[in-house]
Amino acid sequence: MTLGVYVDRNRIMRRGLRSLRTYSPAWSLILWMCAFVVLFSIASVMTEAAAQNVAGRHKSAIQRGCPDLIDLIKEVAPVVANISIERHMLQSTSSEPPPLFRSPRQWYDNRSKRRQSYQLDSLGSGFICDTAGYIITNAHVVEGATKILVTLSTGKVATAKTVSVHPKVDLALIKIKPPYQLKKAGIGDSSTVQVGEWVLAVGNPFGLGNTVTFGIVSGKGRFIGLGPNDNFIQTDASINPGNSGGPLFNMAGEVIGVNTAIIASGKGIGFSIPSNYIGELIRARTKMKALSHGWLGIYVEEITWDQARKLGMKEPRGTVVDEVMAATPAADAGLKRGDLILEAGGKQVRNGRHLSRIVAGAKPGDLIRMRVLRGKKTRTIDAIIGKSDG
Repeated sequence: MTLGVYVDRNRIMRRGLRSLRTYSPAWSLILWMCAFVVLFSIASVMTEAAAQNVAGRHKSAIQRGCPDLIDLIKEVAPVVANISIERHMLQSTSSEPPPLFRSPRQWYDNRSKRRQSYQLDSLGSGFICDTAGYIITNAHVVEGATKILVTLSTGKVATAKTVSVHPKVDLALIKIKPPYQLKKAGIGDSSTVQVGEWVLAVGNPFGLGNTVTFGIVSGKGRFIGLGPNDNFIQTDASINPGNSGGPLFNMAGEVIGVNTAIIASGKGIGFSIPSNYIGELIRARTKMKALSHGWLGIYVEEITWDQARKLGMKEPRGTVVDEVMAATPAADAGLKRGDLILEAGGKQVRNGRHLSRIVAGAKPGDLIRMRVLRGKKTRTIDAIIGKSDG
């Protein structure tokens, strides 16, 4: 079959050439010129298509690189506010100001306070979550404030009051009387945040209002010891003193975190509270005070791999009771040191932090049923959740 095709093609070519020779030189020249034009046109089309393909690949590469932030910044800037406060506090034995990004209740030891008082001014950030004048910030930014001033993106200054404080994490809701029609921030779903996605931080570092920094999500679920409900988003977007309480935006212009903490000895290591906590805070705004959350009154430690293997577990799970405080819901329920808590409230306990979230999420007065391994026997313990305002 191949040979036949080859012969046929050669026969056709020979006939074509003979027929071409029968034309006059002028007609031959015209035919050759037409053939050249056709071939040149085909080559031009192929070259243009190849160029478009290269351009498309280049454009795609740019899209995978750093995005253009100009329009995004213009969109989100009006929702960000700068916050300044005045506090009248008791003089401590230390002359050093409170370290940044720590709760004021951790800054001062009541036993070291003196009667002399002084005024402390500090700066922070926040963002508008409701056009009625509600603003989200960190609780430590406004805690103990005798006066709160909010500077909007237009430079307009308004006085604010604290409406509510989140019971689990360092968030507060404050309110101003809107001086004009406000724009509110869109709140994103922090559970969908992915490590490596681009983020934008806007705030008031060192009093430099409306400062924008850019980076990526460096990690999720970080525990840094600020509280039992630590679940921070880590970012390398630059966060400095004064950014506290400001928003962390995704590339859709949605708030996915509230900038809260830094590691002072590090660089490019900042932490944000996930935005999914904001809904709880907003729902509590009508109560005009900090909400209480569940409390057991125990200290726990993590189970080791060796302990897990001795118990016949494939991997460590649950948490071990290290200490039971006296006159607490845990003591009343009969929990003892050394108990391994495997389940609580119908959920498999992964570790101590998980148990803390389960207990804190319960309401004071609720009954929480726990499955506990004591020695070699498993037993059920019912505890009545207590109240904690811390």
